[in-house]
Amino acid sequence: MDQPSRKVVIVTGAARGIGEATAKRFQKDGYHVIGADILDPSSLKQSTPNGTYEFVRCDVSDESAVVNLIRSVIANWGQIDVVANIAGIVLVKPLIKTDWSEFQRIVNVNLGGIFLILKHVLPIMQKQRRGVVVNMGSVSGHVGQVDHALYGATKAAVIGLCRGLAWEMAPYKIRVNSVSPGSVDTPMLRGDIEIESKVASRSYAEIRRLRESEQALGRWAKPDEIAAAVAFLASDEASFITGTDLLVDGGWAAR
Repeated sequence: MDQPSRKVVIVTGAARGIGEATAKRFQKDGYHVIGADILDPSSLKQSTPNGTYEFVRCDVSDESAVVNLIRSVIANWGQIDVVANIAGIVLVKPLIKTDWSEFQRIVNVNLGGIFLILKHVLPIMQKQRRGVVVNMGSVSGHVGQVDHALYGATKAAVIGLCRGLAWEMAPYKIRVNSVSPGSVDTPMLRGDIEIESKVASRSYAEIRRLRESEQALGRWAKPDEIAAAVAFLASDEASFITGTDLLVDGGWAAR
């Protein structure tokens, strides 16, 4: 077994947006990064003087795929130091118009995907008696948004999961936290705004300006800014932080 001289991190949702930025950040910080996604990565990251990267196709809502991912990581690297659960989907739709299959899909990915990854990673971290988990919440788990009730419910559940799990894992020296972004300039949010603009019969630019005005700082975040928060919570500098949700929302929830 090839034992790495660097820490090993799994980043889900690594092909685009916040997940891609997070994978790059961990690589910059010297980790060996295993990026997982159902999509092909927009740019395959090769090894650098700082860290190394490999991509694995994985649907986090498919338990067999998750098991194969974790087994592969342990077979190749022998350890998992950090898990960053970034994978997620959004649903912009009134609740009464949402069908059961849509409900199941968003719950299975946004909450179930984290459950499956952690179900199979945490026993490894318990044996190691160390590890860090950072899950992706959302400001939508803190504030209400029209046509986002179900999405917000899944993110509120993620935040609650972190709080309970932090206590379960504390005896094993495993820290569990979440990051809740506000609006971040990603393909997912741009698609979200396109849907909103069609429903409201207003231009994309107009809806974007409205969403930007919801942040006290008056702009959307860059994916790198969210990745920096994830990297901080994973680092030794956050060694006394567990069970916390870190809002990186430009002041939105402070209104």
